Amino acid sequence: MRAITCQRGLSSPAPSRPSAERSKPDARALAIRLLYGLGTRLSHSAAVAAQVDRVVALVEPGWRSSLADAAWLHDIGYGSAVVVTEFHPLDGARWLREHDWPSETCRLVAWHTEPLEEARLRNLDAELVAEFDRPDRLAAAALTWADLTSSPSGERWDPEQRLADILMRYPPGSPVHEATRSLLPVLRRRARTIEDLLACGV
Repeated sequence: MRAITCQRGLSSPAPSRPSAERSKPDARALAIRLLYGLGTRLSHSAAVAAQVDRVVALVEPGWRSSLADAAWLHDIGYGSAVVVTEFHPLDGARWLREHDWPSETCRLVAWHTEPLEEARLRNLDAELVAEFDRPDRLAAAALTWADLTSSPSGERWDPEQRLADILMRYPPGSPVHEATRSLLPVLRRRARTIEDLLACGV
């Protein structure tokens, strides 16, 4: 049986400024507007938001609001009003930046669920790295865990179910399949970080 070490294994500095108050539509309303009619994307995003609600207290206070927003907004890059490159983390983050959302939210959306390898396969890695700093590592791990424990239709899944489903739905040779396959150990570690903290009652 794997021993669990009950400590925060990931840390990084607080954001340079707290998430600003804004007179913008809330994240849920925006996700509904941008993802409506796109199959089960909205149901998945709602499930991710529900999972983040379970773990948001684990992250630094300055990141909590942005993490909750990013849970709803992480897939808006699939929306017809948002898509440009067909690489949804970058498209979604750029759209949010253009609409004056806090940088912490944009960074979480840009870097959600370890996107760098897929960006490289799409020749967009330099743009991702240049435009968006990596977010707080524990906040990013929490969003990754929430994504990997939410099925495409909004059910609660084990991370292994989710990873297997991604590899089945996207054909070998596609950027999503190849990036996911190469990142399986990393994605499992990110999910395990959060599950260990939950098991410890942190």
